[in-house]
Amino acid sequence: MRVLISYYSDEEADAEDIKNQLVAAFHQYNPEVFMASRCDSIAPGDNWENKIMNAVNEANLLLVLMSFDALTRPWINFEIGVAWAKSTPILLLCHKGIDPNALPRPYGSLQAINLNGLHREDKLKQICEAVSTVLGIEAVHRDKIPDLSSYEPIESFFSINRRWHLRPAAHINETSAGLFLVGAVRPSDSNRATLAGMTPGVTLNVRLFFGNSPEGTYINAMVSGELANFFERVIPNTRIAVKIRLAAVLVEGETTTPLLVVDDIKELPLSDTSNQSLEKNAKLIESIFMANTQ
Repeated sequence: MRVLISYYSDEEADAEDIKNQLVAAFHQYNPEVFMASRCDSIAPGDNWENKIMNAVNEANLLLVLMSFDALTRPWINFEIGVAWAKSTPILLLCHKGIDPNALPRPYGSLQAINLNGLHREDKLKQICEAVSTVLGIEAVHRDKIPDLSSYEPIESFFSINRRWHLRPAAHINETSAGLFLVGAVRPSDSNRATLAGMTPGVTLNVRLFFGNSPEGTYINAMVSGELANFFERVIPNTRIAVKIRLAAVLVEGETTTPLLVVDDIKELPLSDTSNQSLEKNAKLIESIFMANTQ
C-alpha cells in the first residue's frame, strides 16, 4: 500500500495527522505514506523533483488536501495531473471552507469528501473509510483515535511488572499498562480465576508478549466479559495496548505468583516497531489509560 499525500506547505500538520492515522489503521498492509516535506520521504541531497515523480508513479492512491490555497499551488496541480494520466485513484479531501460541489473543472469530476465542520476524530474516520472504499481494503477501526502528542511519558510496564513479581503481596490492586503482542488464548484455571475474583468457566487466560515478536518475555493474564470476547476473535500477533491489574497472589508452598487480570484493551497499531520506540510508546499508552480514568 503506497499513498502520496499532496498538500500546501502551511497544511503540513494536517497531512502529518492523516499520515499517522493511515499507518495505524492500515498497518496490516505495510503502508508507505509519502510526504514531500518529511526527511524520511526526501533525504538531504536527494533530487526532490525525481523523488516526488517516483512517488506519484508508484502510488496506489493520491490523497490531496484540497483548500483554496492548494488550488493555486503548481506542484499540487502537477501531481494530480500525473496521477490522473496514470489512472491512479485520486481522493480530494476538501477542508478549510472549500466545498466539493464548488471545485473548478476538471476537479469536480474527481472523488471528494467534505471534511468541513467535522471534529478531528470524525475527519480521520471519514478519510480511512474513503481509503478503504477506494482501495478495497479493510481498516482497523476504533471508537476514539488517541492523540499521543499531548501525553508525557511515565514509567513503563516492564519495570512495574518486575516489582510485582518480586513482592506481589505488596502491590495488590495496582494497575499499569503497556504494549504487547497477543499470544495463545486458552481457558483459565478455575482456582486461579476464583482467587482473582473472576468467574470460573467463562474466564480466559491470555499470553502477552513484550516487544516485536511472539517469543521471549511474556506475561499471563486473565480476562472475562466483553474483553474475553475480544480475545476470542482477535488474531495472534495483533499489537494491543493493555491495562493490567495485579488482582491476587497465589501461594504454593514457598512460591508466590502474582495473578494478573486485564482491565482494558485498546488496539493501537504502531508503524515504528523498534525496541526503543516500543518502550517509549508503552509509557505513552499507560498515560492514555490513566488520562481516560480521570
